[in-house]
Amino acid sequence: MLRAAAELLRTGGIEAVSTRAVATAAGVQPPVIYREFGGKDELLDAVSHFVLADYIGSKRRRLLSASGDTLQDFRQLWDAHVEFGLSHSDTYVLTFVQSRPGAPSSGAAEAIKLLEQIVTKLADDGRLRMSVERATKLVHAAAVGTVLTLIAVPPEEREMQLSALGRDNVLSAITSKKSAVAAKSPVLTARAVALREAIRRSDDTPLTSAERDLLLEWLVRLANRNS
Repeated sequence: MLRAAAELLRTGGIEAVSTRAVATAAGVQPPVIYREFGGKDELLDAVSHFVLADYIGSKRRRLLSASGDTLQDFRQLWDAHVEFGLSHSDTYVLTFVQSRPGAPSSGAAEAIKLLEQIVTKLADDGRLRMSVERATKLVHAAAVGTVLTLIAVPPEEREMQLSALGRDNVLSAITSKKSAVAAKSPVLTARAVALREAIRRSDDTPLTSAERDLLLEWLVRLANRNS
């Protein structure tokens, strides 16, 4: 059923993915769709996640086989995100735009979770100049905005340099050079970010729950003080 729905989405866009159309394409009765997914909104969420599955899997594989240059890995993954959005525009809009306020689609939530893993690697390298959460939100906003801007333009008129500019600008905004020691103390910020992520992932700290939460709060304040 999901494969049939994905084909309808590819050939006819979001409007083509109705419960009745999917049932017909899959050779089942409409009640089967309702039993399996619960309704059209749930069906659309499932099909967008289905189409994203290969993309998410590919990004995970790239992350696991990272080159050792975290900045270059980030650039490559940004480019892959943009490429997916432009080659699967209906799925992209369905995933990142047509979700309910405050409730991202399952595909978007998984993509954001993966992005956070990538940003965390920058923090582990001591490169991040703000908290992982803030950097993740900033990168996500920039990437989605870039893709939607390009989708709105006919393919032959797209200025793909916008993607490279957006990528490099957001990377510059969230990171600092390892050797940089300026008045705003990016070294202190980077160390606060890295320490916070290490504590978040550790189950072996000699702190009470309240002490741990307070320390994390202080560290995120340090991490975000200059951003």
